[in-house]
Amino acid sequence: MRVSCADQVGGWVRGLSFPDPQLQTLYQEEYIIDLHLLEKHTDNFNNAIKQQDTMSSKLKDSILKGCMDHLPTLNSRVVRIFICSTFTDTREERNILIEEVYPKLQSYCKQNYGLEFQVVDMRWGVPEEASDDHSTSSLCLAEVLNCQKLSTGPNFVTFLNQRHGYRALQQTIPQKEFNQMMEMLRSLGEDLAVFDAWYKEDINAVPPVFVLQQISSIIPSYKSKDADAIKKWEKIAEEMRSKLKLASQKCFDEGKMTEEEKHKYFMSVTEEEIEQGILKSPGNPLDHCLCFVRIIEDIHNNLGHSKVWRYIDMTGNEINQESQTLLNQLRENRIPKIISKDKIQTSLVKWSDKEGINREDHKSYLERFAKQFYEGVRSLLDKSVSLETELSKDNLYIETLQHLTMAKERCSMFHGRQDILEKIASYLREGEPEPFTINGPSGSGKTSIMAEAARKVPFVYHKDAVVILRFLGTSPDSSNLRRLLRSICSQILYNTVGKADDIPEEFDELVILFQGLLEEYKSKKPLVIILDSLDQLNQDHSSYKLRWLPRKLKPNVRILLSTYIETLEIVTNLKAFFSPKSFIVVPNLGEELGFQILKVWLEGSNRTLTSEQFDIVQKAFHACSLPLYVKLVFENILMWRSYTPVDRCVLQTTLQESISTLLGQLENKHGKMFVERSFAYLTASASGLSELEFEDVMSIDDSLLTEVFKFQLPPVRRIPSLLWVRLKYDVQKYIVDKEIDETRVTFWYHRQFIEASQERYLKDEKFAAEIHSNLADYFLGKWFNVSKPFRYTPEQAKKYGMSTLDSSADRKVAEQPIKFIYRNKDGNPQIRFNKRKLNKLPYHLAQANREDELNSVCLYNYHFIIAKIKATSVIQVISDFYYTKKGKFNKPGVLEKVLKSCQTTLQQYPDSLAFEICGHMLSYLTDKKPSSEKTLVSECLKVSDETKKPTPYMTCYSVPSEALLYKLQNHKLPYGCMNVATSKDGKHLVALAENNLVFFWDLTVGELECEFQALNPEDSKLNIMGSESSKDLVYFSSTYQKTMHPFIIVNIVTSEIKRSLNLGKSYPAVGMADSLKHGLTEQRIFCLHKGHSADVFSMETGQHEHSFSISADDMVISPEKKLAVFHLKSTTTYTMYSATSLSELHRFDVDGPSLSLIFSPTTHEAFVLLKDSGQVHMVNTNKDDGTVGQVLSKISASDGQTIQEAKMSTSGNYLILRTEEGFLLWNYKSNKVFKQFKIPNYIKPEHRVLDMFSSLQMDDKTFVVGYEGYLVVWDVAKGILKACLEASKSKINFLDINNARNLAITTSKRNNAIQIWNLGAMEKTDSRFQPLMMKTSPRYFDVSKTGETAVVRGTVANDVVVLDLINGRIKVNISEAYETMRPVISPDGAYAVLREYDGQNVIKIWSTETGKLINSLPLSSLMVKHYTCSNSRVLVKSDTEGGSTFSFWNIKTGENLHHFHINHLNIGEVILEMTHLDDEILISKNQKGDDVGNCDLLLVNIRSGEELYSLAGINPARIQPIGESGYLFLAEQTEDQEHYLVIINTKARKITKREKTSPMPNSFISLDKDGNYGIDRVLNLYDLNSLKHVHQFDAEESEVMLRNIKIRATAPKMMPNGEFAVWLNIREGLVKVGNVKEKVVQSVFPVHSIPISVSVSTRGLIIVGCEDGRIMLLQVPDYSMDTKDRLALLANNITDRLVNFSKDVYKNSGLNKTIKRPNKESKVCTIT
Repeated sequence: MRVSCADQVGGWVRGLSFPDPQLQTLYQEEYIIDLHLLEKHTDNFNNAIKQQDTMSSKLKDSILKGCMDHLPTLNSRVVRIFICSTFTDTREERNILIEEVYPKLQSYCKQNYGLEFQVVDMRWGVPEEASDDHSTSSLCLAEVLNCQKLSTGPNFVTFLNQRHGYRALQQTIPQKEFNQMMEMLRSLGEDLAVFDAWYKEDINAVPPVFVLQQISSIIPSYKSKDADAIKKWEKIAEEMRSKLKLASQKCFDEGKMTEEEKHKYFMSVTEEEIEQGILKSPGNPLDHCLCFVRIIEDIHNNLGHSKVWRYIDMTGNEINQESQTLLNQLRENRIPKIISKDKIQTSLVKWSDKEGINREDHKSYLERFAKQFYEGVRSLLDKSVSLETELSKDNLYIETLQHLTMAKERCSMFHGRQDILEKIASYLREGEPEPFTINGPSGSGKTSIMAEAARKVPFVYHKDAVVILRFLGTSPDSSNLRRLLRSICSQILYNTVGKADDIPEEFDELVILFQGLLEEYKSKKPLVIILDSLDQLNQDHSSYKLRWLPRKLKPNVRILLSTYIETLEIVTNLKAFFSPKSFIVVPNLGEELGFQILKVWLEGSNRTLTSEQFDIVQKAFHACSLPLYVKLVFENILMWRSYTPVDRCVLQTTLQESISTLLGQLENKHGKMFVERSFAYLTASASGLSELEFEDVMSIDDSLLTEVFKFQLPPVRRIPSLLWVRLKYDVQKYIVDKEIDETRVTFWYHRQFIEASQERYLKDEKFAAEIHSNLADYFLGKWFNVSKPFRYTPEQAKKYGMSTLDSSADRKVAEQPIKFIYRNKDGNPQIRFNKRKLNKLPYHLAQANREDELNSVCLYNYHFIIAKIKATSVIQVISDFYYTKKGKFNKPGVLEKVLKSCQTTLQQYPDSLAFEICGHMLSYLTDKKPSSEKTLVSECLKVSDETKKPTPYMTCYSVPSEALLYKLQNHKLPYGCMNVATSKDGKHLVALAENNLVFFWDLTVGELECEFQALNPEDSKLNIMGSESSKDLVYFSSTYQKTMHPFIIVNIVTSEIKRSLNLGKSYPAVGMADSLKHGLTEQRIFCLHKGHSADVFSMETGQHEHSFSISADDMVISPEKKLAVFHLKSTTTYTMYSATSLSELHRFDVDGPSLSLIFSPTTHEAFVLLKDSGQVHMVNTNKDDGTVGQVLSKISASDGQTIQEAKMSTSGNYLILRTEEGFLLWNYKSNKVFKQFKIPNYIKPEHRVLDMFSSLQMDDKTFVVGYEGYLVVWDVAKGILKACLEASKSKINFLDINNARNLAITTSKRNNAIQIWNLGAMEKTDSRFQPLMMKTSPRYFDVSKTGETAVVRGTVANDVVVLDLINGRIKVNISEAYETMRPVISPDGAYAVLREYDGQNVIKIWSTETGKLINSLPLSSLMVKHYTCSNSRVLVKSDTEGGSTFSFWNIKTGENLHHFHINHLNIGEVILEMTHLDDEILISKNQKGDDVGNCDLLLVNIRSGEELYSLAGINPARIQPIGESGYLFLAEQTEDQEHYLVIINTKARKITKREKTSPMPNSFISLDKDGNYGIDRVLNLYDLNSLKHVHQFDAEESEVMLRNIKIRATAPKMMPNGEFAVWLNIREGLVKVGNVKEKVVQSVFPVHSIPISVSVSTRGLIIVGCEDGRIMLLQVPDYSMDTKDRLALLANNITDRLVNFSKDVYKNSGLNKTIKRPNKESKVCTIT
């Protein structure tokens, strides 16, 4: 149907909603004058649309500026439909909706629009309390309005059949109207006694009203459903109803009442709802309402049926004509004026003797009705979403409007507090250039103050100020810090540049943007940011640490904050950041102000009190005047009528007692069990529940349902909506709707309510566990689409004739999958994770003590873990373990340790989870007993198989020891990072990375807190870092000082740059980082350019203040910062200066060249380490003593060892002296050795150790040493070794101890990870989870063609092992006595051939089976240039005088078989390839002066040396055999400066294929087994059948690959089956697998080390060598097998290998112990 222009514009206008009706009218009159005229004139319509856009733009500008004037109505993200009808005649329709339609609509809304679908059906399950106090009708009307306010799209559906329905008595009647009707009845001679008894005048109402009394107050037995009491009330009610109708009709007839005033005494509850929902709808009812009519055509023929009263209004045996007349007028006249009859769904049906309407006889009608309802609601929803104005789709506009609306509501009730408001105004006008904080106890009125402060900004500060207001925790974008910053940045940008595009998503980038926007804010309109309730932010991104908050503000920027004083972390941090002037504490209101505010509130509510009641209130305020208490009192006294007895007007005198009283009153009103369980669920939820969640969880609570339906038989066993609606209505001032996990939830707003509810409802552990268990069942989806058993009550059984009490029913609760899958507008599948389940289920299972399910469903469930990582973070997953008993009281489990150790990489590569778990925990498969860990590992293997990703062949990773808390990884950190420091409390770590990046980690959780660039790298490169640990400060500087001398001071705790200076003097000639030394005092920076100059700079400005006229090579600042001591270059003299006056105080000489000077804690002594004697002299440095420089004592090692280093212990009690053998603790006060610690012999290497690190804890109880790759820990008191733990395969480069948390921090030379160790658990290790390890890093692999054996050489030249690739173990160690080069293995894997670095018999042949050396070939190291082997022969190319000799040797006997000589030498790469014939080989030929990138390729007869075939222009680095034929070779040929890929057939002795391709291979190409595909080092993929380039994997990383991949050991490899390619990302520590067919990166596996080599086997193994000594074996399964068989074989084979590895090899090989290095002295230590 065509929609007219007038309809469009009219619908738009009707759809707008303003709080002020006059504004609404004005708006419509101003812009829509004549809709029919618009229909005729399209131009006018277009102008109207433009006016709409202009108006929308102005409205948006006003809202985003923070203006609270003329705020439009706020919509929510729910579809909330009020179901209106009479009840008895629509049971079947309601049942089919609940059972079939509502669940479908819930899924549709959630999956397609992310909306929550809610139905308000208030016609059944109405509690007696609602009818007892006559509140049902008013509650229903309130819910109609609520649906109209909140719902997106449809909000009202009516079933208008043949019943007019129940007519309720008016709950209140205006005094004038009541007296008028009573006077009329009196004139008619009617008895008024019934009204005197039931309606009482309440003069507390303004104007006064008559109030219908609670039924049970006059008929007490009514509440207990006494039959006589019910009949008595019905008789009384009917009498009053009839007399009121009579009186109102007479008054109307005499002109004393209007039609509307009269009609309310005639209309039914249903009609009243329709009037509000359709006839007076604020929008266009066609867009929001549906109307269904069902007519039973032959009902008049069945008036004698016992059930006919359910379907038509009856009076006795007759139809109630009055009701039918009113109904017909409504259905046939009034509604069709709004909704045309063709839009009303009308159905005609026949009567059935089986209760009129039933499922069997009316199946087709009910199915048709269900379909019409579903399609009708869906259509209205789709239309609403598609026609939403741009503003209604604008998230920023909606977010801002929500907070302004809340502020306006708060302001409407705000009074007083002028002193605080004036201080805020003073801050805005002339306060400190930093944020201003309002803090006080919860309930002190901070939020209302913030709202009023926001409203007054234009009046007290600047009329054009931009106000950004957020009540934190009350909306989607104000609960999470990342979303909050994004929202604020968007609003700032909109107000400054007119748009808010390209806002980053990453948190760190948002912080930078937010702070940058404030720093660069230049608008003439001042910016005021108001953030209420910092404590309501969730703690994601370490929000309470406040690193995101600017410390200094520009003059035109102001930030106003509030928090309650109990949030210790926030308050502590705020006070650490800002001056005391920037804080104000909110006091109590005070008795007088509280009383004044109360009176104003009463006046605004059209209420007052009697004088006696006012006296009661004043006495209460004398005891307590907190704003929340005043509010509670106000809500209480609103229920006081003027006729309420004084002894019932009771007020508690404390806040907690008042809350308890309120809860008790609610229990009396709504039912004790219902309130108890409602608030128990709300409080137990910890953060809130949505409307649907409330209804669903209470619908599976059979204890509650049994109580609710004690006397009723509901059509569907679900909690009635009305119950929660009524209760929520009564506590609406104390709860808040906010968004948690992308769902709108309700929760307590005040902390005191949470505490009171916990104490009142969840104190009993058994009951609390039951509540949590029901919540767990709900989030498990346990009862979705499943009938839940229950028992009828005896009362129900008796009333309805039940033969048994046992039954079951589907509760129609929502589905709870881990993720929702839906399709977007393009038809593509999309995923929306169920964050509610992911975040709530573990908590509730743990609190319900359901540990088995917690483990199987959450903690050890792969699908749950991966979904939660993707939906939230690894930290959130780890936090779930804290819910368990183990997490609280015992050591962490293996999985928790694994997740902690790899959280950084998992967050970046979540799909590597299955591999991480298997790679760490594979050995659980050997467990004979079932366990959660074993099940998880099996599930991960299955997932990897399903996704065709490689799986671990053996354990790939070491499970972190008990000692290793975290492994902090970031590829931007340099290897062996030494610029690391921790805060005093041990909670924060800072590290200087590449490009002047500074990283901060939270050591309480191991999470990266933030990062920033301290300086533009183009200005200078920061490479110096020092610390002032007592002040939690670090400073950065640089030796690259061509343009500046940077000096940056940063606070470790706050991540704040305290100073960023360019010092007034630079040193362009400075060399290494240790050539520059800095020292800090309170006011100055001392800088020594060793051997050149010593200078002093201002700490405040960086200005150069002084130069010392000396040339020094060392500088020491005394501990109390009063002295600066310099060692004069090339002398034995020290000179001492005052750090304040800079004058020279003393000079003194020492007994020879010195290495260092260390002050004692008192600075009265110093210790000088002498270079030649290796002694330490204690000298007097007391500047007030004339004997400065006098030697007080001489310290030397008792065993004659030289002291190499001296430093003071942290406690200041001992000197720590390092010798070659270990350390001495020297008590300098007693002048003797306290303890001596020697490095254990079994960890000493053969080479000389030049450096080691040490630290003594503050309590002097634990001594820690970093020695090579080991952490060595001693118990000082006992003098015994506590632990010796291998921290890394490479040398420890940095060691620091944090005393506050008993931590050790290390970095390693060949790794870019920072390791955090728990010193209290150093001795605890678990050898069960050890991977395949070498002594050193596996550098070179050669794999046999059988795929069964490999030979591996480590970075140390004599570390060579043979790998049994079938069993995944190291078979033997070979070559321990020889230093060898790259190994070669025979094709059958029986022999390993290696070449020594030097000697006369350098070619060594080992048996890979026995590990024995079987032959040494008599060839000199000076001559051997290349070697290879077959199963029977070793082929060696040697340089001889004037040419090259090729010799062939028997691999078993070492016999020289034959050789030949050619008269040329090879320059550059050498070609030496065997062909399919034993007598022919391929070699290269070039001479000096030739291009080393090209050579002649020669096919030579090995016996005669005859050249059989030659080919010019071949690149010697690009030739390799293709397939298994032995005569096909791939090569790169250059001809006439053109490059070609060629295939050479040595059998036919010709090129069989030649093609140009672009790009040409960048390196040697790795080929698959059959020669179909190849890959080069920059990940170019080539199809060898066409010789064409077909793809490049990770093209953006090609430059990185080009820099890092230098040798074949690290080059990408093609898997033998040609389906996958494997390569290393060395910088980021990754193994990647590309799918050749699909041309995508299919898998990414973190190595957790530096990957230094990769190879593949013909059996589908991927072999990765790691810097830490691990050999990772990955397998690609044979997918040609049946899945079930493949998985079973996979698991069985892994188990067998692990068992063998553990029992037969690992225990006997000694590899689980520390291995002493070989005796032979190494001449070539490492290969880099």
